[in-house]
Amino acid sequence: MVICFIGDSLTQGIGDELALGWVGRLARESFIKDPARSRALTVCNMGVRSDSSLRISARWREETERRRRPGEDMVFVFSFGAADGKFDVPEDETLRVSREILTTAAGLGRTLYIAPPPAFEPAWSAHIRQTGQALAAISAELGIPAFDFHVPLSAEPAYMASLEADGIHPDAAGYERMAGLLRGWGPLAGLLGL
Repeated sequence: MVICFIGDSLTQGIGDELALGWVGRLARESFIKDPARSRALTVCNMGVRSDSSLRISARWREETERRRRPGEDMVFVFSFGAADGKFDVPEDETLRVSREILTTAAGLGRTLYIAPPPAFEPAWSAHIRQTGQALAAISAELGIPAFDFHVPLSAEPAYMASLEADGIHPDAAGYERMAGLLRGWGPLAGLLGL
């Protein structure tokens, strides 16, 4: 199985001094639990810093197709939305493009969506929450499992403190908390054997 994690800098793991992010932590745990999985399961972190939904739309098909292996299942795990507010992507454009991405992906393989975590600055964080909820609603319409980082993490002082460096990217402890939440989410935990 090939699992492609497609998103922005929060998927990439920017700010993590251990260079793992939440994707790397989950993959590491999966492989430690079953070392044979490290040869059978291909985990691709395709997070790109500052990628909005528009930029992801332009690249995700080609990049995932290059990672496809004949005869193996392909899984798409999307996590984006935070950069759309930063770069003033109009909401209707975010929703239109995101629906296209998720609809196409669901036709190609199992697809999951993870709404982005909060930012430190309240207005940006509110925009992220609104965008994430809208994309989770689209996911629900399409039968795509969705997880929301924003709600639980915005209520955790330790996570919010982990954003101190730049207001959006957590430190290693923050990424560990993100990974911890996803360990308990059945659709992804099941794929990784967690």
